[in-house]
Amino acid sequence: MANPPTLAQLTASLTSLGLPTPHPSFLSPILANGLQKKTPLPGLIATAKLRFLCADFSSPLILASNPTPPAFPPNITDVKIPARKLDRDVVVQVLDVEDIGRSKWSQIELLESVRKGETTKGREIIRVVPNEENRLPSSASTQAIGTQAAGRQGEGGKEGPFKLLMQDCKGNRVYGFELHKVQKVEYPPGIGIGCKILLKRGSEIARGMVLLEPERTVVLGGRIDGLDKAWREGREQRLRELVERETRGRGGDEDLMDED
Repeated sequence: MANPPTLAQLTASLTSLGLPTPHPSFLSPILANGLQKKTPLPGLIATAKLRFLCADFSSPLILASNPTPPAFPPNITDVKIPARKLDRDVVVQVLDVEDIGRSKWSQIELLESVRKGETTKGREIIRVVPNEENRLPSSASTQAIGTQAAGRQGEGGKEGPFKLLMQDCKGNRVYGFELHKVQKVEYPPGIGIGCKILLKRGSEIARGMVLLEPERTVVLGGRIDGLDKAWREGREQRLRELVERETRGRGGDEDLMDED
């Protein structure tokens, strides 16, 4: 008869995936529940990994204090430093995603189409009718169309390049710019807000911004539901406010030119 899984085995399995060391109080309830249900170790690892990736790494009692979880250098956002490299692997969570390959106004128009239940497919306008229970299309055919439209059009799909606002375990925030296409970096739902990303040692930092390249950037997955929901619900309004500020700024410049 095989020995029951232990906390040490569960911890070692997660850290071997490139994740920081979880706090024992985070893993203990998962292990206790698994032992009660006689869940084998692979099942326990899968459950712990999913819950760990969906946790807020900046919250207390999520990461172990010993060993100290890797974090950004304290002056990472210093724009006076022209170039340097990360000296360690750092796992971060995504707080914001911006598609800088699309104009803000085109993103607003696409969001409006999705909100109204209208998306485009070729030259056709497809009306997607959500049901009341989960706001998803009610039939298999419309579900496929709606999912494609939301992923590729209403949410920006796999366009880009993308700029990510990233946060380490200590709450330090820095922007990451997709220098070359990184697999799985895209708009939600392709990537969730709170998604964990492994920035490998040697990642380039240029004037306070991390340069994301496929060789040193690994999307681990996950999502923090509360942050993700708030991001989705407020995205259109944020884009409109940005457009309005930019328009006011251009108007002010024009007024100064007229005075000259």
